[in-house]
Amino acid sequence: FSLGACFCLFSKSQVCASGIKEGMLLCVDSVIPTLFPFMIISQFIVKSGICDLFGKILGRITVKLFRLPPVASSVILMSLIGGYPIGAKMTYELLCEGKISQKAAQKLDLFCINAGPAFIISTVGTMLLGSTRAGVILYCSVALSSVIIGILTRFIDAEKAYEYKKESPVILKNPIEAFSFSVTDSVKAMISVCSWIVIFNCLIKYICSFSLNGYTVALSSILEVTSGIKMSLNLLPIPAFAAIISFGGLSVHCQIYSYVARTGLSAKLFYTARVLCSAVSALICSIILKFIPCEIEVFANVSKPSFEAYSVSLPTACALLLMCSVLIFELDNERKSKREIHTR
Repeated sequence: FSLGACFCLFSKSQVCASGIKEGMLLCVDSVIPTLFPFMIISQFIVKSGICDLFGKILGRITVKLFRLPPVASSVILMSLIGGYPIGAKMTYELLCEGKISQKAAQKLDLFCINAGPAFIISTVGTMLLGSTRAGVILYCSVALSSVIIGILTRFIDAEKAYEYKKESPVILKNPIEAFSFSVTDSVKAMISVCSWIVIFNCLIKYICSFSLNGYTVALSSILEVTSGIKMSLNLLPIPAFAAIISFGGLSVHCQIYSYVARTGLSAKLFYTARVLCSAVSALICSIILKFIPCEIEVFANVSKPSFEAYSVSLPTACALLLMCSVLIFELDNERKSKREIHTR
């Protein structure tokens, strides 16, 4: 693998260098300004004990909707307004602090992987699509999809996930110490995030140097969100962008892998949730667009590649993805039941 990577770098060094440069510019122009402040805030919320205060205020809603401990409300809220790695990182921090159980952490990692409004509305909507309205519609679709998936997870191991002390007092820690740790830890996390973005931008640039067609665009969307959307601006409808953002891309998955893996969540359940979330967000976006039309100038007068042999309607695709996800969950439950019977 290492020899192959070295060969690729030397064979098209200029292409790889261009991809690295674009990745670094993306980090400087978009990722760091929109993500780094929220990383510090989210880390400070956990380390200072403010997350317990969130639990006192929003705990009742969290318990009723998601059947999760009140303290998990801070994770859900910050994942919706912060950015991709924040939800997974906060979940891991709360697990390490002993404020949530492992099952609760696994449930949170199924739906607290979201892009923030700054990225969706400003970067994707205003800058890329040229429409703030489109950005707002995309954000609402992605956020609602995550909430719906979260509500569905309340039926998964509800009793095991709902373990917390009902009358735990709110104990605020030294704010200066908490803030200092938050900044230092966020810098380390930000370096990791930017490193993965640069690596995947380099990979996408290398792949696209051979040919640029519908399949390479689809592969780019799976690998990295921003690059995938940039390349597919003239090819895909708005609901498809909602699906791409909800899925997150392998770049995001690599960013959060170290946090998710430590909760013990299986890759099968994680990717089932991501695919399901993508399908639901695309469906919600399609419904919203029927009531609030949004014209995107970039889609006009552009010839699209033909995939007639593989074309399907969006509702049909969403229904198929939903059924596949239900089937996977059912098979997983059946496997667990057989294991329990065999143990007995």
